This record gives sequence, C-alpha cells and structure tokens, in this order.
Amino acid sequence: MSKSSPVTPPANRTALSGYVLAMVHAMAEAGVDHRALMNRLGMEHQRLEDFGYRYSQEKVTQLWRLAVESTGDPNFGLKVAKHIRPSSYHVVGQAMLCSDTLRSASRRFARFAKLISDSAVVNFTEREGACELSIALETGGSLPRYQAFDTVLAGFLEYCRWMLHDDINPRAVAFSHSVGEKPEEYEAFFQCPISYESDTNVLVFDAADMDRAIPGANDELASLLDELASRYLLDRLQGRFSRRVREVLLVKLPNGEPSRAETAHSMAMTERTLARRLTEENTTFYEILKQLREEQAYSYLKHTELNIEEIAYLLGFSDRGTFSRAFKSWTGKRPTEWRSEQVKLLGEQEEAASE
Repeated sequence: MSKSSPVTPPANRTALSGYVLAMVHAMAEAGVDHRALMNRLGMEHQRLEDFGYRYSQEKVTQLWRLAVESTGDPNFGLKVAKHIRPSSYHVVGQAMLCSDTLRSASRRFARFAKLISDSAVVNFTEREGACELSIALETGGSLPRYQAFDTVLAGFLEYCRWMLHDDINPRAVAFSHSVGEKPEEYEAFFQCPISYESDTNVLVFDAADMDRAIPGANDELASLLDELASRYLLDRLQGRFSRRVREVLLVKLPNGEPSRAETAHSMAMTERTLARRLTEENTTFYEILKQLREEQAYSYLKHTELNIEEIAYLLGFSDRGTFSRAFKSWTGKRPTEWRSEQVKLLGEQEEAASE
C-alpha cells in the first residue's frame, strides 16, 4: 500500500503542467485548438512547458469536459495516455525510469502520485502472484470525467511499455464507468479482459511482469530522486517561488546551462519579474543555479557511481574540465579527490561502528 500523503484543501488542489501537456498533445492530434479552450477557462497556455507549474484541478476538470466535447471522442482518455512521458510525471517520472524493476517503479508512482495531482489517490497492492494499481480522484469540486480515470490507468501502462522498450499487458483491468462507444479501442490498448461498472478503477498485473528489469536502471540515482520528490511533497505546503525556479532548472540542466532569459520564458514571465520575485525571497537566479549544481554534485559524487563526464552532463556543464574547475572553486578540490575522500571517510565510519 502507498504511504499517506499530506491532504490539500479542495480549493487549492492542482495538477502538474506536464500532465496537462499530454492532454494538449492529444487535442492537437485531433485538430482541436487547445489555446482557445484554455483561454476560455482562464488557463495560461504559456506555462505548459514550465514543468513546475500547477494548474487548478477544477479548471483541469473543466478542460477535460471541453476537450471531450470538442474532439467528439468519448475515448479521448486513451488518446491522452499515448502521450505520457517522463515530463508528464516530473521528478516522479525520472525516479520511475531509474528504478530497477517495474515493481519498484510502481511503488514510487503510488507513493508520490500527489505530486502529479493533489486529487490522486493511488494504491499499489502486492499479493502472491499478482499486483494491483488502483486509482481514485478526489477533486473536492466538480466530478472528474471518466476519461481522466482512463488516462491514469492507460497512461501508467503506456509509460511501463515506454520504460521497458517492450510490450507488457496486464492480467485484467476494471473501470467504474459503463462500457462506452468503440469498446474495441479499449481491447486493442489493454490487450486483456476488461470489466466495466466495477467498484474500483484498477490494473492487475502478473507478479512476474512487475519484476521485469528496466533497461538503464540506476537505483542509486532513483534513491536520490526519491529524496527530492519527498522534499517537493513537503514543499507543496510552502509554495516558495524559488523552489519553482529550482524545479525548472533541474529539468533544463541536462540540456546545458540555462540562462535567466530562457528560464523566465519557460515560466511565462519577463526577466525583470523573475529577478524581482527572487529578490523578494532574498536570493538571485545565479545563486539558485550555483546552489542547485553544488548540492546535486555532492549527491551524485557521494551516492552514485556515475563517472565525472556523466555528472558534468547532468549538471549542465559543457565538459568534464568546466565542471572540475567549478567544483574546485566550491571546495578547493577536484571532483575525483573529493569523492575519494568521501569513500575513505565512509570506510572509517563503518570500521569504527563495527568495533
């Protein structure tokens, strides 16, 4: 079962922009103008690629209604699911991708689902021979469209397939809604027996499938991302602007050092507004960037076996030398020296503890 998460008041419930972006991609495929729909609801479409931004859950529910009406597709939720990728789940998606098996990834999805949407209640139940992933949506306002349940379950399955680079089919799937038009689309997507008008919305997998290995897994990095996700979950109650800037930078760093102008654009504001908001919190863009890089560098060097080139890339440096010079300016040591000292220190601590 998933661990309990902080409860967010109904009026403050939100969903990640990356999740809404998957809806937008599906609308575009159907020839629907997402900007017009979002403008009708007062949703800022400019912030779709600000991956730390969150939209009102009430407005997301209304967007579901308009999208289904505009596409004329009652199975629109299945179309959205095909666009679920790591950015849809933000740090949760990255942690899942670094997991050693689908079982570990599923546990993480259930544990941190409220980072994706405050309304999500996800449970991952492990039994002998089978595992179940169930979903409930507690919006606190308008009732969620049944297509939203379709997207959560179908999207999770699509992401599992994407992580594996291979097919995987559940043992069974159940929906609380009644069978709709074109049930063959559900059958083609899930490739398993489907129940409708069930008490729960749930995917059931064979235990053996949940133990399938995820290519390129990095359990050490996954643990680091767990820590980050845990902090984000707690920080949801704070809502500090500087935290949002850090979230954007974390996504952008592997693509090279992000500029202040680029970051402001991603957050749908001017550089002046970005600087002013950070000044109100007694910090600057470059202080946040430096601190984030420094903290992440320490974590990668201490807790993973990533080589220096890989760490340099993850931190947005152009090459190993540039990263080494920056690290030496922070600590007075090269990254390899600092890592060796940490390994030695850890060994001494373990030896002392065993005496």
